[in-house]
Amino acid sequence: MSQPFLRVDGLSVSYGGTLALKNVSLELVRGERLALIGESGSGKSTLAMAIAGLLPRQARQSGTIAFPSAPSGLRLGKDIGVVFQDPGGSLDPVMKIGDQIAEVIRAHEDTSWIAARVRAANLLDRVHIPKALSRLNSYPHEFSGGQRQRIALALALAGNPSLIIADELTSALDTVVQRHIVNLLDELVREDGLSLLFVTHDIALASERADQIAVLYRGEFVEAGPAAEVLGKPQHPYTKALIGTHLSLDTPRRKRLAEINPDSLNLP
Repeated sequence: MSQPFLRVDGLSVSYGGTLALKNVSLELVRGERLALIGESGSGKSTLAMAIAGLLPRQARQSGTIAFPSAPSGLRLGKDIGVVFQDPGGSLDPVMKIGDQIAEVIRAHEDTSWIAARVRAANLLDRVHIPKALSRLNSYPHEFSGGQRQRIALALALAGNPSLIIADELTSALDTVVQRHIVNLLDELVREDGLSLLFVTHDIALASERADQIAVLYRGEFVEAGPAAEVLGKPQHPYTKALIGTHLSLDTPRRKRLAEINPDSLNLP
């Protein structure tokens, strides 16, 4: 069996005495796509940010996060690219987008400013920004929400990462734009052979794009495994409830996860 790309063992995270994650363990194989699903407050974003090394200072963390093929760990920005739900989390509103991407490239590569700008234009073209070269001097506010999310994805790719972490990257977009962004992310991950960890509450998205699925409830994994098994034959009542909501990118949301009554599921 091949060595896992990412291994998390017994990870617990608390904020001011409140436990957000409890004894979570997982493995991710290189090139694999793992979806973390669960309702708001389940701990999925906390887990993603812990792996990225982006937990706030007040967080208390125990357990281990390791990259066996890189004993010294992966570097954020270089080896790990992060795409947030709000592209404002990664885009500087007063800096031209070409400069923002070029700065990331130069921070991790010994290259000239001109070469970095050329590569920035290539990245914008890869994420389907029209007339990429001429848009290098544009500011974030000059783009639509979907385009800003594409630019944030280009920024995440600028360091040639081996892992992309996407935290609810489509939830703030309309359904048509969501579909385009999801297809683009999947295309880029496959083309570059990247590992992908994405946080979502969308069962349809997880079923279409994930190789593995991990379901979190109140900071703990209640079910994990191959996507077809978890969604095709769910074992835990909470997983069954999530599947029952069937949040789709193509159809109106019939019932939100927040409407699930945990007391009706006979959960601990």
